[in-house]
Amino acid sequence: MIHAFLGAILLFSSFISVPVFAQTTSDAQTMFKQANEHFVKGEYNEAIVIYDDILEVTPNNLSTLKMKAIALSNSGYHEKSLKEFFKILQSKPDDITALTGMGIGFGNLGEYQEAKYYFEKAVKKKSDSVVINNYKEFIDKVIAKYPYITTEKPVGLKIEIVIPDWIKPTAKWWAEGQIKDSEFVSALLFMIENKIIQIPIVETKSETDDKIPDWIRNNADWWADGSIDDNSFVQGIQYMIEKGIIIVDIKKSQEEIQKEKDDEFYLFGKYLRSISKNVADEKRYIENPNPSQEVIKKFLRDYIKWNFEEEVKTASSNFPDPTYQIINQTYVIHYKVFVNEQPTGLPLDHVSTLQNSFLFWENQELSTNGQKAIMEFEITDQKHEANVWVTWVVRDIGQGVLGHAHLGKGVVEITLGDYNCDGIFQLYDIKTVEKIMTHELGHSIGLEHTSDPNNIMYTSLKPSYAYCLLG
Repeated sequence: MIHAFLGAILLFSSFISVPVFAQTTSDAQTMFKQANEHFVKGEYNEAIVIYDDILEVTPNNLSTLKMKAIALSNSGYHEKSLKEFFKILQSKPDDITALTGMGIGFGNLGEYQEAKYYFEKAVKKKSDSVVINNYKEFIDKVIAKYPYITTEKPVGLKIEIVIPDWIKPTAKWWAEGQIKDSEFVSALLFMIENKIIQIPIVETKSETDDKIPDWIRNNADWWADGSIDDNSFVQGIQYMIEKGIIIVDIKKSQEEIQKEKDDEFYLFGKYLRSISKNVADEKRYIENPNPSQEVIKKFLRDYIKWNFEEEVKTASSNFPDPTYQIINQTYVIHYKVFVNEQPTGLPLDHVSTLQNSFLFWENQELSTNGQKAIMEFEITDQKHEANVWVTWVVRDIGQGVLGHAHLGKGVVEITLGDYNCDGIFQLYDIKTVEKIMTHELGHSIGLEHTSDPNNIMYTSLKPSYAYCLLG
């Protein structure tokens, strides 16, 4: 019996690539490494104890706060996790992992509108992220399915937008060209620094620009006419701050800054307590934003249904041979494929992407017995007549193994996820599963591994995840 395996490159690069400590001792770095070793094994309590020891020395270390927050989230301590992510955002408002973590945390608490707010902020920062977009898609569906009353934020935690109506004529004059850009910018700066205009202040980016885009001028015109709301007008002001067109210099002592952070953190904790009370009072339905855990639970419950282990042990010679014709000196080889149903709760449709794998191989020019060969695939619901059985697995087939197949015919096992991202089971994204599927299907039609890293039959693949924060 000949088997073929696709191996995974298992790199925990998230730990390696982050500059961990800027002002700490080598002991702290050693402790961080030890904590991460516990983390990747799913030993979150042990990891959290060490993270806390590090934070005693460097309380604002963002890398440690981030790992502790994820460990707490994976342990089910969602309120505690949210508080750690909140601390990160107090120092680094644009941190993508923290923004996404906040969305996951609020989703786990059942405060879905707040979750959506953070996912949308994260998507704006990294629009091509598969993970963030998967979470955002999930939360949109949940909000549509389960309407609820949002929890009111405490006064002081909400950053209110305050723009007096008497500013509208000034905005109109600028939009019409009656006021110079420099005069309008100076007026806005004066009103922001003197708190006449109150808006969420954003950081100035390293790449600045001195040109005001036309859309900001249009926004000012429409806002002055009442065609758009204050939030839309504020977006233009924030853009000008980000680009350094408006340079806000609000001087505060470190003591004042820390007091504001402490007050804000207290109010955030109060907000979380209110959410928990409201959810309990309303008996609000909560759906986990990351379906990976539900999938693995249901999979293990009905283990035999999705695993063909006995069939895998059977030699591929017990499967019927594919049929073929020779047309114009070309072998046309016809495979019948039985496709097992997907595990319950799987949110990503991999059965439809199997068609992409079929199409890939049907478009390849192969050879057999010294002649050209092309492949044809047909899905059948009769296992006894199938040359290939495709099944979806989440069990550990072997260290670093993403799939399994017999050469020429037999069972094809395609792994849907693993435990190698952050210590708990995490689903792969659709593109990764499709690559595994295409690779293993290649084995089922008789192809072996190649040493070319650009070839689909290369021996290894670094998987990408659908929901893992560190993926």
